[in-house]
Amino acid sequence: MTPRVPLARRVRVYSDPLQHAALAAFVVAPLAARTERRIVRTALVAAWVIDVDHVVAARSARPRDTTALPARPRTHSLLTAAGAACVVWMAGGPWHGWSAFAALGSHLLHDAGDRAAPTPVLWPFRPARQLGRRAQLAGTVALTMASAAAGRYAARA
Repeated sequence: MTPRVPLARRVRVYSDPLQHAALAAFVVAPLAARTERRIVRTALVAAWVIDVDHVVAARSARPRDTTALPARPRTHSLLTAAGAACVVWMAGGPWHGWSAFAALGSHLLHDAGDRAAPTPVLWPFRPARQLGRRAQLAGTVALTMASAAAGRYAARA
């Protein structure tokens, strides 16, 4: 018989994709307001797709397996975010590339801000660790401000 999981933990685990989506939409909203709104879709897809690595690493799609990993997969890093953003930039243009990077960055910051498994944000340069909520907040604000600056630039171009 499996132990019962507390309600608060279940809510946190099952609402995680919605949290990532909300953060992704938030950080690209200033850019989307001055460019094409489709970049929000790019951000949402990027914020959700990155968590497929949990399924691969756990070799299971069950939440109890994907959340029991000793550390988040190495693909939860800025290196992966930058690489994915370059690919998206080439396919959809600079605003879609930024949207993907900002969404993935907010995802990494959110994961590194909690008390769950360590996140390899700076892999391969630093080991996986948690950064805390202050770093998450500061990073999310920085991404949002960069999106606002990009939006102002896009409006002038």
